[in-house]
Amino acid sequence: MSSRRGKGEGSIYQREDGVWIGAIDLGWVNGRRKRKVISAPTRGEVVKRVRELQPVIAQGVMPASDRLTVGQYLNDWLAHRIAGTVTTRTEDLYERAVKVYINPSIGKIRLNKLTPSDVSRMLQELEAKGYSPATRRMARATLRRALRMAEQDGVLNRNVASIAEGPKLDQRRGRSLTPEQAKQFLRAVEGHRHEAAYVLALSLGLRRGEILGLTWHDVERAEDAVVLQIRRQLVRDKNGVHLVDLKTVGSRRTLHLSRPLVDILERHRVRQEAEELVRGFRWHNDHELIFTSNVGTSLDPDEFGKTVPKICVEAGLGRWSIHELRHSCASLLMAMEVPIEIVAEQMGHASIRVTKDVYGHLMPRSRARAAEAMRSMLFDESTQESANPSVALATSLATFEPERLFNTLLIRDLVGRPGLDPGTLGLKVPCSTR
Repeated sequence: MSSRRGKGEGSIYQREDGVWIGAIDLGWVNGRRKRKVISAPTRGEVVKRVRELQPVIAQGVMPASDRLTVGQYLNDWLAHRIAGTVTTRTEDLYERAVKVYINPSIGKIRLNKLTPSDVSRMLQELEAKGYSPATRRMARATLRRALRMAEQDGVLNRNVASIAEGPKLDQRRGRSLTPEQAKQFLRAVEGHRHEAAYVLALSLGLRRGEILGLTWHDVERAEDAVVLQIRRQLVRDKNGVHLVDLKTVGSRRTLHLSRPLVDILERHRVRQEAEELVRGFRWHNDHELIFTSNVGTSLDPDEFGKTVPKICVEAGLGRWSIHELRHSCASLLMAMEVPIEIVAEQMGHASIRVTKDVYGHLMPRSRARAAEAMRSMLFDESTQESANPSVALATSLATFEPERLFNTLLIRDLVGRPGLDPGTLGLKVPCSTR
């Protein structure tokens, strides 16, 4: 077989051991001339791969090394590309996704050989192991972000994680306390050391980290109202427990405090000042946190979250989580027909759509009011004689005589002129041909 190369094939030759080699000029990189070398047992395979790579390289994409695996790339991405660009908590999530979910499944595959079917297979394996749709979705999202950076760097010419279909999340309707249960919960926490924290969780819908991240500086007076600024949260990550700023604009919000909430916070402050007096030099509350340990230090978010189920069980309410207090707040607001945009702002949602997706099933009364409002505006004059529209409709249906109605109408009123009357949309031929 001839070793001469054809037009557009680059440099192709056969080594003494019989392996065919193809070399593509990548141009100057960091002051040095670089080439992409391809090897295969036959000349035809080398030619095919060279021709596949040439248009990609022409677009400025630098092909990944044939030896670079998905696992190697992701580990380098974690170590050098993500560190310092996201919060420590997010970095922990990415690291866990790579080490626990992605690499065990597809980490040994060559990066430039990764396909959408490989990603789908990874998700299927995770499902077989019992991982939830949310976990599988997070694994795919992590891989998608890493490969997007590979695209930006010109290492890949497409993001296969974006092409692969992701798992569908079940739209679960979370539980909510009834008004009676909510009042029972408030009675159960009355006098508790962290009563104010539990009351804020239920009445304002605050997240666990937002509650523990509140400081006395966040309680402000605005005109004739007392407001609470939600700006930070307390998180636990690999660096320990510490305060961080809320990431999104929607999360940072100002909430009005009712008189009962102000009274509860005032009682809590008196109690805290008494504790500080008793502890003396052992008291450490450098950030002026509202909710602290008995020596003034920040509370552990995980341990704090475990207290609500215990309180609820002891109160005879069954087992409820602190997040379900937040969900109950939104549900109760929707039940009282508070406008959805106000509920979204109260909960710190990124958009009204998030609120609607989660709590839209709680809006039937609002929809009924909308229908009634349109009826009142458009049809009041024609329905003034009817005291009860439902009764009138029922009576009309009961006395309906189709023959009498049909005799009062002309055929042309029912059919219309073919092709012209909107009532016969799409009818383009004379009726006689039907």
